[in-house]
Amino acid sequence: MKNIYNKVKHIAVCVFLIAAASSCDNDIQDIGGAQQNYNTVYGMLKANSNLSTYVKAIELTGLQSTLDTQDDYTYFVPSDATFDAYLVANGYVNDIGYPDVNLVPVEYLKQLVLSHVVKGVKKRVAKLEGVEADYLETGEYSTMANALNPDLYLLGINVTNGVLKVNGSDKPASGLDYYGTNGFINVLDNVIELTPPAPVITSLSQVLASPGDVLTIIGQNFVKVKTVKFGSTEAAFTVESKTELKVTVPADFDSYALIVVETEFGVSAPSGIGLKYLLYEDSLKGWGWGWGGDITWQSTEKVSRGTYAIKKVAEAWSGLFMHSDLLLNAADYQFVKMSIFPTESTKIMVTINSDTADSSKGTTVTLVAGQWNNISIPISALHPELLPEGKFDSVFIQEFSGGTITPGSVLYIDDLGFL
Repeated sequence: MKNIYNKVKHIAVCVFLIAAASSCDNDIQDIGGAQQNYNTVYGMLKANSNLSTYVKAIELTGLQSTLDTQDDYTYFVPSDATFDAYLVANGYVNDIGYPDVNLVPVEYLKQLVLSHVVKGVKKRVAKLEGVEADYLETGEYSTMANALNPDLYLLGINVTNGVLKVNGSDKPASGLDYYGTNGFINVLDNVIELTPPAPVITSLSQVLASPGDVLTIIGQNFVKVKTVKFGSTEAAFTVESKTELKVTVPADFDSYALIVVETEFGVSAPSGIGLKYLLYEDSLKGWGWGWGGDITWQSTEKVSRGTYAIKKVAEAWSGLFMHSDLLLNAADYQFVKMSIFPTESTKIMVTINSDTADSSKGTTVTLVAGQWNNISIPISALHPELLPEGKFDSVFIQEFSGGTITPGSVLYIDDLGFL
């Protein structure tokens, strides 16, 4: 990113921005058709012809008096071309197909304007030798939009070797950091949106459940939650935080359901509770074997639910194989589910394709020590396309830490089945 610093009051109006011009000691470049001197940053916004769409957005939202103050500001402003492209991409075009900022709902436009402003600081990007100033550093910044709506994401800033990238942009900011008496304006090649993405469910506190049970749903982006559904049934819920929900299993819950969380910003991918087929409850519905450490098929030492769990002494690359009495059709199931309690943090590889420890046919899962890890693995992650006729009758679990696990560590496995 090229940067011009106003060192003196003398003004030189140049027609084009060129890299070599940044070396002028007593000049300041034209920044969109306006002569610049010791103006405020708000005055600079209004004076620059290439930032007119953003200025229009300020006027439409009635934010002039909020922003036209002597407080310190750092602006990140999309150029007119960038803002217009955003309007077109989001359908804000007039009858003849031209971008029209007047069509953006006022409340959303207000959030959009304020998402580009950090108040209380005036920070530039490229460091100039011999010039003392505050500089932008890589990190997250709270914008004026965050002050009004704390559910919004923070502004992500990346500054590397004097190059600025903002809010996940994969390209450098396109403009100079224009200096005013109370701040800087950075011209961007992207429009900043701090809206949370759709929610994500990462885990449930239980593999199996009964009506009335209170589950904990762990995930991300639980902001302005509208519903939590078990299948088509809405469940009572409480938002504990952006990453945790408490939900009561509905009265009409049978034995399994797919759970989805809906917020104002989207719907999560489903996560399953319950099982259609339970391969291991208090005993294995079939037969199995293991290697690289003792295995106890009915241990009472550590149980997630019921009376027994599998106890597997886990040495490096050790594992166990479980064979079902039934031949199962992969198309009938969406998840492999199990509860695992490791005494040491490790990684396991899980496959339903074979008993040959072929990791290309499975997937790996990282386990947290000292707690029950309730795991839901999508069948799609286990390469069902490689199954003969789409059928399977086994589950293979192998310790997969790369040889770092302490010999004698233990895995307890309970409630293993398919949903």
